Amino acid sequence: MEVENEQRLMDEIRQGNKDAFRTLVNPLIPKAYRTAYMMLQSKPLAEEAVQNALIELYSTIVSGKEINRLYGWFSRLLAHRTVDIARKEQGYKITVDIDGMEIQDAASTPLESLLQKEQSERLFEAIITLELNQRIVVGLYYFQELKIEEIATLLDIKEGTVKSRLYHARLKLSAALQRAQGQAKELTI
Repeated sequence: MEVENEQRLMDEIRQGNKDAFRTLVNPLIPKAYRTAYMMLQSKPLAEEAVQNALIELYSTIVSGKEINRLYGWFSRLLAHRTVDIARKEQGYKITVDIDGMEIQDAASTPLESLLQKEQSERLFEAIITLELNQRIVVGLYYFQELKIEEIATLLDIKEGTVKSRLYHARLKLSAALQRAQGQAKELTI
C-alpha cells in the first residue's frame, strides 16, 4: 500500500470512518496472525496478540499520532504485544493444529503446491519445537523482518544474544528438517 494511500486512510479513520480502518489493516492481519501463532503456539493467544496490536494501532491513529511507515510500525507493535503475552503465558501449552492453518504460496501446479505446503508444514513444526526465546527471535527476524538491532532493543538484550539465539535456532531447525526429510524418504521407499 502506498504511503499517500495509508495517510489518506488514516485521515479518514480520524474522521470516524471505520471501513477505512478495515481497508488499512486487512492486508496486515494474515501475516501478523501467522507470526503470532508461530511464536505463541496457541490460536487464542495469537488472536489476542493481533487484537491487542490492532486496538493499539487504532487508538494511536485516532489520537493523531503520525505514523510514517505503517507496516514497520505495526510489525514492531505486534512484536511487543506477542512478547508481552509470551512472557505472561510462558507455561501455557496447547496442541497445534497445523492442518487448520492456510499457508499461502505461489506454486504453479497442484504438485508444486502440495510439495510447498508439506515443506511449510515441516518448517512450522520444526519452529514450534524451539525454545521460547529462540522462537521469538526467529519470528521477529524472519516473519516480521525486524533487524537484529531492533530485536535486541525490543527484547532488552544484547545484539550478540540475538545473533546467538538465531544461530542456535538455525542449527536446531536444520537438524529437525533433515530428520523430517529422512523420515519422508523412508515412507516413500
